[in-house]
Amino acid sequence: MTDPTTKSTPFARCDHVDHHLFAVQPGIPLLDALEHASVYLSCAEALAHQAPTATRPEHSASLRWASQQMLGTARSLVQASVDGLHAAQAGGDA
Repeated sequence: MTDPTTKSTPFARCDHVDHHLFAVQPGIPLLDALEHASVYLSCAEALAHQAPTATRPEHSASLRWASQQMLGTARSLVQASVDGLHAAQAGGDA
């Protein structure tokens, strides 16, 4: 088995077009990608806990939005890692 790395994984779909704003890049070592996913999840959790107690409504909405964006990024990092692991186990770039 080759050393597993991420597969390209687009995320953050634009509302009115069939494109994504961002993508996890291929070839990132899985440990690096998963460490970043863990950091994003921790930050999203912290923001989600702060949102209900924000003193201004617009702050609460911004904290929720930021948390959602971090969750989407973390999900994409994990998916890119899973896809990369499957490709490495299959012995190629499948």
